Amino acid sequence: MRYFRYENINKTETNALKGQYAELTKEEKRLACKEKILDTVAVILFFIICAGCFIGCLFLLKKIPISQNAFVAVLETLGIIFLGFAALIFSILLGSIGASPIWDRTAKSYKKRRSKMSQIVLSNACAHLREYYELQEPCIVTKCYESSDKKFKNHDVCIFVVDDELRITVNLKNGFFHGEKDLGCYAFGLEEISLSTKQSEKFTIAAELRADQTVFLLGYRAKAFIEKHFISTENIT
Repeated sequence: MRYFRYENINKTETNALKGQYAELTKEEKRLACKEKILDTVAVILFFIICAGCFIGCLFLLKKIPISQNAFVAVLETLGIIFLGFAALIFSILLGSIGASPIWDRTAKSYKKRRSKMSQIVLSNACAHLREYYELQEPCIVTKCYESSDKKFKNHDVCIFVVDDELRITVNLKNGFFHGEKDLGCYAFGLEEISLSTKQSEKFTIAAELRADQTVFLLGYRAKAFIEKHFISTENIT
C-alpha cells in the first residue's frame, strides 16, 4: 500500500480557469433570470386561459333551463354540477396546453444551462490531478462513509484500477478549484487488501476495504466493482 499526493499546483492555469468559470456563471445567471420571466408569463397565461374558459363554460351552463318539476329539477341541477366539474378540468387542461410551449422552452433552457460549459471548465481544473493519479475507466464514484484517514470521511470518491493497483481518490470527475479538496490517492496491491460487507443503521450495508490499519467504508456498489475489475481470475494470475 502507498499514499501519494499532488504537490505542484499550477496557480496560473487555475486562476485562468476560475476566470472562465466566473464568466460562464454570469451567463448562467442571465439564463436563469430569463427562465424565471418566462415561467411567470407561462403561469399568467395558464390562469388567463383557465379562468376565461371556465367562466365561459359557467355562462353557458347558466343558460340551461331548469324544469318546474322538482324531481327533474334535482336531476338537472346534479347534471349541471357535474358539467361544472368537467368544465373546470377541461379549463385546467386547456390552460396547461396553452402554456406548455413556454414551459417546454424554459425546461430546455434549464437543461442547457445545467449542462453549460462551466461544468467542463470546472472539470478541466482537475485535469492535472486526473493525469497525475492516472484516473481511467472503468471507474466508479461512490460514497466513503468512514475511513481511517478522516479526510476521506463523507466524501464521494473515485475507485479505479491502474495496472496491478487499486486506487482511491476524491471524486475528480466533477472538478474543483481549491487545492485543499485534493485528498491524495491510496494505491493497494491485490495481496494487501481484504474486502467484506458491513451493516449499520447509518448506511444500512457497505463495502469495507481494509489494508492493515487502513480502512475505507464505501458504498456497497464498490464491492462488486472491485471484485469484477480487481479481484478477478485475470488479476490473480
